[in-house]
Formats: sequence, C-alpha cells, structure tokens
Amino acid sequence: MKRVFLWGIGVLVVAGLSIGGFVLLTGENGPLAAPISAQTTAQMETVAIRPAASILGQISASGSIVPMKTEHVVLTVDGTVLEVLVDAGDVVQAGDALLRLDTGDLERSALLAELDVATAQNSLDQLRQPASATELAEARADLASTEQKLIDAQKPAAQAETTAARASVASAWAKYNDLQAGPSAAELVKLEANLRKAEVAMQEAQRDYDKVKWAGDAGMTAQGAALQKATIDYEAAKADYEVSVAAAAQTDLQSAVSQANDAQQKLDDLLARPNAADIASAEAQVAAAQTRLDNLLNGADDLEIEAATIKLQAALVSLGEARKQLAKANVSATVAGSVLTVNVQEGSQARTGEEVATLADLSQLELTVNVAEVDINKVAVGQATEISVDALPGSTLSGEVVRIGPVNSGGAGAVSYAVTIALDGDLSGVLPDMTAVARFVDAALADGWLAPTTSIQRVGEAATLSVVREGVVTQVPVTAGAVQGEWTVVYADELQAGDQVVGSVRAADSSQQNEQDTMMERSPGGGAPPNPFGGGNP
Repeated sequence: MKRVFLWGIGVLVVAGLSIGGFVLLTGENGPLAAPISAQTTAQMETVAIRPAASILGQISASGSIVPMKTEHVVLTVDGTVLEVLVDAGDVVQAGDALLRLDTGDLERSALLAELDVATAQNSLDQLRQPASATELAEARADLASTEQKLIDAQKPAAQAETTAARASVASAWAKYNDLQAGPSAAELVKLEANLRKAEVAMQEAQRDYDKVKWAGDAGMTAQGAALQKATIDYEAAKADYEVSVAAAAQTDLQSAVSQANDAQQKLDDLLARPNAADIASAEAQVAAAQTRLDNLLNGADDLEIEAATIKLQAALVSLGEARKQLAKANVSATVAGSVLTVNVQEGSQARTGEEVATLADLSQLELTVNVAEVDINKVAVGQATEISVDALPGSTLSGEVVRIGPVNSGGAGAVSYAVTIALDGDLSGVLPDMTAVARFVDAALADGWLAPTTSIQRVGEAATLSVVREGVVTQVPVTAGAVQGEWTVVYADELQAGDQVVGSVRAADSSQQNEQDTMMERSPGGGAPPNPFGGGNP
C-alpha cells in the first residue's frame, strides 16, 4: 500500500514538472518563445478556426406550421342562421359576434319562465302576509254556516217539514196520475163547449165581414179585425181540446215519475233524521271551516312556506336555464385572433354540436417535425432552433423546442418522434400550413470551435493552441473535445471568430476544403464531448 502511495506521488511530481517545463519553454522569456515569435505569419502555415455548432451535429427536419391553439366554435343550441357577421381572414377580438341566430322560440321560453317565477313569488308572498279583515269575516261566516248545518243534522225533522214533504209527494203522484188518466168527462164537455162557442163566434164574424169585403179596404175595417180575433180564439180552443184528448207523452210521464221520486226521497231523508252519515259530513265541513279560519289567524305554517319556497326555486332554475339557452344563441369569439374558417351560411339550420367556425391567434405559431431515433437524444426541451420557411426564401426564424413526443410517429417503416417548436420573433408573412425546415444544433457544441488536430499542443494534461493575431503568436489554453478526423472540437473563452491557428490540414485547396466541410457536416456529431484526451494524438 505504501508503495502505491509513493508511486502516485511520483506521477504527480512528474506531471507538475512537465507543465512547469512547458510554461518555462514557451513563456515570454522561455527558450522556445524566441524561435516562435521570430517566425513571421508568412513563414507559418495557419488555418482559421470555425464554430463547431455551424458544422457538426446539425439535425434538420421539415413539417407544416400550425397555430399553437385553434379555437373551434361549436353551437350549443339549435337555431336558424339569420346572419353571418365574419368571413375567413377577418381579425376579431374576444366577445365579437360571429353570427346571429333566430331566437324567437328561446325568447318565448324565457318569458314563460319569468311568468312562472312571478306566480311562484306571488304565492309565497301571499302565504307570508297576514289575512285581511274580509278573508277573516268570510271564514267566520263559513264556519257559522257549517256549524248550523251540523246542528240541523243532529235534530229530527220538524212536523211542518214532514207535512210539507208529504204534500209534495202527494202532489207529484197526483200529477203523474192525471197525465196517465187523461181529462175527465166534465173537462171534455167543457172543452167541447168552448170549442163550439169559438166556432159560432168565428162564423158570425165571417158573415159580417162578407158584407163589406167588396170594399177595397175591407181588411182595415172593424169587421175584418173581428174576424181575425174570432179565428184566433177558435184555433186556441181547438188546440186545447186536441191536447186534452191526446194521450200523455212518455217523456212527460217519466218526468212526473222522477219528480215524485225526488219528493219521496226528501220525505224519507226528513223521517230518517238524525242520520249518522249526514252528521259525519256536517262535522267534516265544520272541521274544514275551522282549519281555514285558524290558518288565516295563525298564518301559513313552516311546511307551506317551505313548499312554496321550493316551487319558487324550481321556477328560478327553469328561468336560469331558459336564459342560458338564449345566451347560447349569441355566437361570439371566445379568443382574439383570426377567423380561419366559416362553415355555415345565412338561412341554414344549424344543430347543437355543429362546428360553425374556427379561430386562431396567428401571432402564436408552432412547427412540428419528425426527428429520427438516432438524433432524438440530441434534442431537448428548451433547445433553440433556426427555421427556414419555403414561402419566405432568405428569411430565417427562430424557435424553441416545447414538446417531444414520447412515442413513435414515423409509422411502420421508420422510427421517429414528433418534436414541436414554438416560433418567436417577427412572424410577418407566416401563415398556417406553410412548409418549413427546422435546424437543431447540439447544445454541447454551442461554445466549441473546430481547430486542426495537429495545431493542439499537449504537455501532460494541458493543451494549448498557437493563435496568430496581428502578426503575434499567442498561446491560448484550451480544453480539447471530440475528434472529427483532422479536426478537434476545442473550448476556450479567449477564442473568437476569425482567429488563425498555427497548423495545417491535408485538404489544401478550396475544393478539397469544401469537400472536407461537407463530410464534417454529414458526420453524426452532437452529444457531450468525450474525454478531452481520448481522441488521439496530434
């Protein structure tokens, strides 16, 4: 164990001496500083460093731009469309009317509900109010009347009542018997005498009239008037005679029997008094009258108030529902934005659940693209993206990843995942359904630079680049990352765009350099840099 400890101390000492020696050799007064600084830029071969993020680890995918949220305006009540107030493309504010429905039936329903509420409220108010003097007087009179009826029902019928009832029964049956028997001989003689007398009088009046009928105004004379009167008297006497001698009609006989039976029933009722059923009925009427008077004196009880209150509440609920249905006929925008579609026409019959329009805020757009499974781990929520729109060549939009789908969205042939990007900045001219391409950059490469691998100088664990600025070579400490062929990703706060480093790559001419750049662009890239010194030797 002691030997291992001493070996570790030895390694640390050697590393320290190596770093110290490198600094002494290449420092301002070091022995290697003069040879390097003595060289001119013309004598050195240099290569420009490049942002790693612009070349390595790029992922791109295309998709269609859509609004972040599309508002679907759906009817919640049936109705006829009277007027459509917007067209596709119009900009509306929240609350702006989109269309107008016929509300006649809904308004009538609301009015009926209001009347039901008023009726229920009136009934409740009446229960809560004390009885008036008139109501109390009527209730007391009704009670007194029913009490008198009870007293009468408890007493036997008076002699005068039974006598009158018996007389009514006798009279009714006598009438029936007369109808059935017809007139007596004396009545017939009298009727025949009256008929003969009227006939003689008519004949005498006829003779007197015949004496003057030659005159033009005979009808206006006394003889004419006398003849007319005698004729009427004769017809009346004849009718009386014929009615008397005719048999009684069946309906008259039945009516007479019914009247006789009614009279007999009244007599029987009087003779049966006091009757237990009549007494019970009279007592019930007295109790009802007493209850009514007590209610008026004491007011409505709690149960009556509660029942009336429940009825009023039910009416109010119905009114609220009627008004709610009426309000649903006011089809307005729920959000501010642009009208995407209008799906109804004036005069059409719209039904509950029918989508009549769609709205969206075109200042809030997003792009959804499918990223292959080999690249999805290089994408993270919050990652910045650059977006190019086919319809806007030369323009680049910015965006940020807001969602990554957790399941495959590429179908059976390939595995990919839906990545949703929120667009930001100036979205002028960008419309839904436009095709766009998103470019993702590995966040781990955001601060990295590509330098020739041969330019990296290592002494132990330390690494530097010889950077030429304004003809002066400066040693810049760097952290080396992933190796990409002849290039290595390095990190240093001092590095900046345009820096030239001492070194070279095999692709000397521009065509070779472009080919090398293209190959690097196609390389997988991305991900966190590997161990700084795990990428090979310079």
